[in-house]
Amino acid sequence: MSRVTSSLIAAAVIGQVVGALGWIDPLFVPLVLLAPVVTGAVAGARQITYLWIAVLWCSAGINMAWTDWAVNHEDVAFHLALSVTMPLLAGLAYGVVRLASRSRRTA
Repeated sequence: MSRVTSSLIAAAVIGQVVGALGWIDPLFVPLVLLAPVVTGAVAGARQITYLWIAVLWCSAGINMAWTDWAVNHEDVAFHLALSVTMPLLAGLAYGVVRLASRSRRTA
C-alpha cells in the first residue's frame, strides 16, 4: 500500500473519531464551524496537502450521518450536507492561508 493511501486511510479513521465527538452537544457547533477552519488554516500554513484535510472532514460528516441514522433515524440529510460543507470551510481557510503565505514569499 502506498504512503499516500495509508495517509488518506489514517485521515478517514481520524475523521470517524472526530465525527463521534459531534455527539457531545457543547462541542457540536464549534466542531462543525470552527474546527474545519482552524485545521484548514494550520494545514495551509504547514503545507499539508488539502486532500488529507478534506478526507478527514468528509469522514467526520459521514460518521455523524450514519451514527445519527442508527440511533435516531433523523437528520441524515443535514449531516450529509455537513460532509460537504466542512471540507469546503477547511478548503477556504487553507486557500486563504496559502495565498497569504505565497504573497509574503514573493514580496
